[in-house]
Amino acid sequence: MRLFAAIVPPRAVLEEVLEVVQGVRPVQAQETKRGLRARFGGHGRTTEQVENDELTIADLAQMYVPLTGFGNVTLGDSVQLSKALRTEAQSWERPTVRLAGGTALEFRGDESVWAKITGDLDALGSIGRGVPQVVQRLGFFVDRRQFRPWISVGTITDTTSAPFLQSVVDALEGFEGQTWTIESISLMKRLPEEGPLAFEVMEEMPLAHG
Repeated sequence: MRLFAAIVPPRAVLEEVLEVVQGVRPVQAQETKRGLRARFGGHGRTTEQVENDELTIADLAQMYVPLTGFGNVTLGDSVQLSKALRTEAQSWERPTVRLAGGTALEFRGDESVWAKITGDLDALGSIGRGVPQVVQRLGFFVDRRQFRPWISVGTITDTTSAPFLQSVVDALEGFEGQTWTIESISLMKRLPEEGPLAFEVMEEMPLAHG
């Protein structure tokens, strides 16, 4: 089974930011017809969540803050992994955060529009660094990509234009969502038979109290 760790924000937090993204209307301009992905040489991704021609808006049920991936793990190893994470999670503070600001296409191969997280970033960063360290000590494979306190709210399409993308980022830059306290991290299992983005939560691991 393929496992990963993530933080899942409250539904109301996600609905709030998606409403901002959905409120941005496509820009009609001659120079936009080829789209950003074509200019960058990217390839299309199949999905049924296209809300307009210029942005595939994220499915609320699949939105989370990624911490790290663990690759393909046996059932026995997953028990060991979850036990270690559960123990360590109880030593991490509960950050109080909010979604505010945005960015897009930030690294090679990135096709996402991201909402940024602000607030107790030191405590959040400790979690983001701590999860892979725990797993590495056990000798498991760890996705070594840098932790970013962002959440994907959509991906570009074959016809995404620079003006439209800028409009979405500008809308996110002007957005400041409600605060919430991160109370747990989630151990997730991917469900490839149900789609490339499908997953189920295997366990919620509470963070420290007080």
